[in-house]
Amino acid sequence: MKISIFAGVLLLSAAVISVDVLSVDGEETPVEKFKRQHIYQNMAPNRCQAVITERDIKDVKTNKCKEKNTFIDASYDKVKKVCGDEGEPIKIGNKILRISRENFNFRVVDCKCNENNYFPKCDCSGSSGNKRIVIDCDQNKNPDHYERSYPITIIMNEL
Repeated sequence: MKISIFAGVLLLSAAVISVDVLSVDGEETPVEKFKRQHIYQNMAPNRCQAVITERDIKDVKTNKCKEKNTFIDASYDKVKKVCGDEGEPIKIGNKILRISRENFNFRVVDCKCNENNYFPKCDCSGSSGNKRIVIDCDQNKNPDHYERSYPITIIMNEL
């Protein structure tokens, strides 16, 4: 009896966890898409082509390569802190987003690909640097969109 109760609790826990992974219709959630497209610990600039291919990062409507994709060299949990105390609001256009605080920077790898090519032959190259990231967060303070990054030398008044 104890085993069946434990199994039931375990199954219920797995069901609750899976809500974050996939939406009701089985599609990738914005949070999961953000993780797949932008979180990669120990990413190297010379791995852009391989990682973009492995993670199936492309324009899904046209099957063409994305012109640019940025990977954040950090854990998801660290990036998530920008949605809380380690970030501050920034207005870009008509949207209020979050920018990492001046002392909470990230190493990012910017991958540039040939947007005229069809996936997976994207001909990507990369560069890296320490930057402040700008992201959008959902109502639960989870990152769900990467907007851009700024070199850490830029003063907030210049933004």
